[in-house]
Amino acid sequence: MSGHSIRFLHAGSFHLEATLQGLYDVPEHLAEALVNAPFAAAERVFTAALREEVDFLILSGDLLDPTNAGPRAVAFLTDEFTRLSEKAIPVYWAASRLDQTDGWLSALEWPENVHVLSSSSVESIEHKRGELPVARICGRSWHESRTLHSSEFVAVASDLPRVVVLPESLEIDDPDKSGVLYWGLGGSVNAGTPHTGVSVAHCPGGPQGFQPSESGPHGCSLVHIDPEGRVRTRMIQSDSWRWCLPRLNLTAGIAYDTVLHEMHSRVERLMEEAQRPLLVCWLASGLGRFDSAFASATERDETVEKLRKEFGYGSPAAWSVSFELESPHALRAEWCEEDSILGDFMRVARDYYEEDEKPLRLEDLLVETCLPGGIAPGALTDVGLEDRDVLLHQAAVLGLDLLRDDDAVPH
Repeated sequence: MSGHSIRFLHAGSFHLEATLQGLYDVPEHLAEALVNAPFAAAERVFTAALREEVDFLILSGDLLDPTNAGPRAVAFLTDEFTRLSEKAIPVYWAASRLDQTDGWLSALEWPENVHVLSSSSVESIEHKRGELPVARICGRSWHESRTLHSSEFVAVASDLPRVVVLPESLEIDDPDKSGVLYWGLGGSVNAGTPHTGVSVAHCPGGPQGFQPSESGPHGCSLVHIDPEGRVRTRMIQSDSWRWCLPRLNLTAGIAYDTVLHEMHSRVERLMEEAQRPLLVCWLASGLGRFDSAFASATERDETVEKLRKEFGYGSPAAWSVSFELESPHALRAEWCEEDSILGDFMRVARDYYEEDEKPLRLEDLLVETCLPGGIAPGALTDVGLEDRDVLLHQAAVLGLDLLRDDDAVPH
């Protein structure tokens, strides 16, 4: 070991080419902030590196797809790298497949502090603090014909603390005996730590969540290696907008005002915890969800509008995106036994539930001439077994909402 502590920042998955997904009616007063969310979150990563006065920054790929991100994203990265250069903070970038789209990465001239790691072989770089060597950075960028293996990084010998930076996740053989103190993984917007021990393998995730499945805090990781080689990581939150997925447990006949009051309280609590703008996707669960006022899509839509008016125009805003019912795990017997249009619909749905091989024939529902250019019908109609179940669940909920007698739903 070098006998010196080191502190560095680990980040990746900026996806500057991407936009936030699942927003079907973006409010005009929030549109600019939502479009700029990936850039605002990534900027906070570089600001954190400066504020924490780190020794270096490692980047685990997926920063941008240049064909979709355009000149703005390239200019943004250049400016941010220059900010670090002015404070003598080096950047070690393991470029992913996405980063190398169309070979643009090698054609650009980055600031002198940026080192894009080779894709053809492992690079081993001695990092110095002034004239003092304090760490050895090992890494390799993605290569189309060379799969990454942990053994190629273990083979690099050094008396200095070893830090590996990769553009994707990796199966590591016996990490605690690898001689590597920190494995910097990439390839995911969601953070994860597959191994902790003498060695730590960690993915910081991305600085911004882009869809409901990427809910909760996002950011980068501050990594500290002490003189004895012990590794600690700490998340630095940087998301510009945060997805939240609150779940409501509804009982049969629960009063509308009781639920609305709970939703108000939940939003206030989420805002206090997050201290940033929120995108809220509500999910009603519980055995009574189909026997409450919220079984009606119209009632749920009106509730969302009330929440938007109360919380969606403040600073920070909490914008309710949707209010859905959790899909049923099975169709209720009384739905299928009704002598009604709803009963007919549910019996058909039940048949599809029970016969996995029965074709859905979704292509019959498409008007091919109305599809955008280049999209084949199969891209929309080929449904795997898991997706088939989800689709049938959603169809059952929709049928229940549209076909059930209004008198059967509490108001």
